[in-house]
Amino acid sequence: MDTEASATVDPAALAPVRSAGPRALRGLVRYFLKLGSWGFGGPIALCGYMRRDLVEQRGWYREEEYQQGLAIAQTMPGPLAAQLAMWLGFLERGALGALAVTIPFVVPPFLIVTAVAVVYARYQGSRKSAMFSSASARW
Repeated sequence: MDTEASATVDPAALAPVRSAGPRALRGLVRYFLKLGSWGFGGPIALCGYMRRDLVEQRGWYREEEYQQGLAIAQTMPGPLAAQLAMWLGFLERGALGALAVTIPFVVPPFLIVTAVAVVYARYQGSRKSAMFSSASARW
């Protein structure tokens, strides 16, 4: 068996998968709405999802663009994942792109946390609330 030939790797096999078509603002808004609504795990995990989904799987951004955005996001005050999302939107369409991806990324978790806070404030001190708090503390 020829070991030299079997040890070579086809560079095309390592290229990102472009399954979602070319990058467009509409696709980015949809992606960030989904990530903002269902993403779980905190800012580090969300940034990892962005890299996996937008760089590796869809190929919408180059690794260098992502790394530059991550570095900038880490130097800025505020939430890391939202800053990175703004950068990626900015690369697509400037300030409009940054705003267009930030709103669907930030609003869903804001609404979820607000709804939980309203429910908690409404039922604070009730027997059911105490049972829920006790059960979630053990979980």
